[in-house]
Amino acid sequence: MSLAMFASVGIAATAQDAPSVPQTAAPGVPSGQHAVVEGLVIGRDGSTMLVRTASSPRVTVLLQNDTKATEKGGFLGWSRKDLAITELVPGLQVKVDGTYDPDHELVAKKVEFSRGSYNTANQINAGLNPVNEKVAAQQDQLRSNRRDIDQTQQDIASAKQDISTTQQGLQANVAATGQNTQAIGQTNTRIGTLDQYATKGTYTVQFANGRSAVTRKYKDELTDFVKQAADTPGAMIEVQGYASKVGNPALNQRLSSERADNVLTIIQQAGVPLTRILAPAAMGTTEQVASNHTRAGQAQNRRVVVTIVVNQGISGGQNANTASNTPAPGMM
Repeated sequence: MSLAMFASVGIAATAQDAPSVPQTAAPGVPSGQHAVVEGLVIGRDGSTMLVRTASSPRVTVLLQNDTKATEKGGFLGWSRKDLAITELVPGLQVKVDGTYDPDHELVAKKVEFSRGSYNTANQINAGLNPVNEKVAAQQDQLRSNRRDIDQTQQDIASAKQDISTTQQGLQANVAATGQNTQAIGQTNTRIGTLDQYATKGTYTVQFANGRSAVTRKYKDELTDFVKQAADTPGAMIEVQGYASKVGNPALNQRLSSERADNVLTIIQQAGVPLTRILAPAAMGTTEQVASNHTRAGQAQNRRVVVTIVVNQGISGGQNANTASNTPAPGMM
């Protein structure tokens, strides 16, 4: 499930959650002052990360290539693992340590988060959380029912009530799948941050059976494709690896991860900074696009899909879907 697909189902349910709040959260803080903030990541746009804290609805955090992202886990959180800043996705509970710059924005030196919060946010980002499908179905029905209703404050209040009723109805399904009310809140937050993106274009890299290496043909075409992101304001790159259902499930999951990582390496070599790349997702054998009863069908399922998405809040909707008119080689 791609980033843009999450966007399409979240619009109606979250339109009321986007108040006009300045992104700079500390206008009176002197430049160079050290600060530590804790909260929920509610948005990412390149090197800018938005965090909701207990005292502020929106704190602007600036990420740099040398910003450390650390996962804490194990007994008492003593186990630590350094990860790339691409892992900082919406839905993640974080602790940010940094200093304020002359524009009163917090420049992050390090960002810490728990293993549990990281796993939950990655499930949401990869589309593996079953709550997403249930919320998407309910919100799609709400959007259809309200298509011809004027967008007024009275309608927004009614939409909030509808969403509340829908969430109450989901409680039985959440209990059956071992999820809790916090998972629903994280899912809604994730969908709410994605509704400002639209797909600019996709490119598919295919692989030989049991292989994860990218051939020269795809390297050259992929490099030309991702360079579009460098010239597009608000553009981000999403990478999702897949495998066919033939063979051992654990091996297929590993192959999908290795394929996504190898494609990510080529994208970085093309000059795309980490701040423009969302965390690569190993989708395993989900979303099969062809039958596995033929070799041709299996070949289509052994793939990595690279998607360029554009933040419409920055581009003003001018760049969305432009690639669909003149597709690059290998685009689908």
